[in-house]
Amino acid sequence: MTWALLLACTGAQDPDKDTVDDSGEPGDSAADSADTDVAEGECPPGNGYVAAAPHAARTLAGSADWTLDFDAAAEAQGYADCSYHREYAEMVEVEGHRWACPACHWFTLGEASIAEGYEDCYLLISISDAVRNEHLGLGEVDGALHFWRSGSENVALGDMGAVTGTGSAADPFVASWDDEGEIGDGTFTLVASGAFVTGERADAEIADVDAPLGTESSCGWPMCNPGGPTESYVLATGSTFPNARLVDQCDEQVDIWDFWGRYLVIDSSAPDCGPCIAIAQEEAAWVAAMAAEGIEVEWITLLNSTLGAINLPATSEQVDEWIEGTGTTGAVLQDEGFAYAVMPAYAGYDSGMSYPTMMVVNRDMQLIGWDGGYNGDDPFGVVEGIILEDLGN
Repeated sequence: MTWALLLACTGAQDPDKDTVDDSGEPGDSAADSADTDVAEGECPPGNGYVAAAPHAARTLAGSADWTLDFDAAAEAQGYADCSYHREYAEMVEVEGHRWACPACHWFTLGEASIAEGYEDCYLLISISDAVRNEHLGLGEVDGALHFWRSGSENVALGDMGAVTGTGSAADPFVASWDDEGEIGDGTFTLVASGAFVTGERADAEIADVDAPLGTESSCGWPMCNPGGPTESYVLATGSTFPNARLVDQCDEQVDIWDFWGRYLVIDSSAPDCGPCIAIAQEEAAWVAAMAAEGIEVEWITLLNSTLGAINLPATSEQVDEWIEGTGTTGAVLQDEGFAYAVMPAYAGYDSGMSYPTMMVVNRDMQLIGWDGGYNGDDPFGVVEGIILEDLGN
């Protein structure tokens, strides 16, 4: 029997936020496999990637106005047309995290606050707080610069359309977008327009996360990242699993590509998920049993905050509690929306995410299969079968 918890989070998105699913379908493409046959436990040779120099974090600042237009059926229920206004004091560039917006040249995170129309307009269609974290970004679509936005932290940014302007104070970037929604027996149209200027923060440095970290791990993890950018965040069997730089239980950054050269089980879990805890409690024994058979497997846990906030990372305290409560011996990484961005489409989830979900990766960092849930008397049977098939056993 498979025991899995399904969390469908898309229904909680704000109607003034438009998001685009870039993830595609499983198996719809396959990147070339690695040229080097990496022996078990060995690091691949460097690929000659030259890191870009660090730069001051770029910023976006500005404001946007939303206008709500209710149809006759909604107005008959007492809804009246209205507007609200959001201020973005300073949105600061985020290092890495391209899984949230692969098309963005760069994107930001910062505080957005509704300065006008919160109670008499915005609360008609949403229960979100007046102040929250949002992402804004810029990226090209068919050669034109587009504005990207997400109204939730670590959730994929959506394409808001082409911008005009240069981003200077005298000629700000201007973008307009619209959306539709249902309310009661009626509908509404939401039209928004924003203007933003660019700047930079000299006290916030952005490093090139495509370069290997080049430091030793206090937790003792291998540091095998050969360097180079992730070409695609669309998971496909046989393609290279995308890299992500996240914080581990030693409060240090670690790259998924640092584990290149051994089999990986990349497990997306939540601290309040019963099946996740159950499988994590048996993980160390299974990894040891595989090692006894001469097969080195690294178990990497991508841990989010809670089933109610799967886009937010676990805290250091939650990571420590997870390790103490489960006895896991693998890397436990504070997941900043990475699993939620890349795993559901490959696993065939129509919406939301099922926990636990485990991606299986071979020694060449190729994705070779997946499993989900806690499978009763044989919780690792599917995963082990995928690895043995890859070995030709």
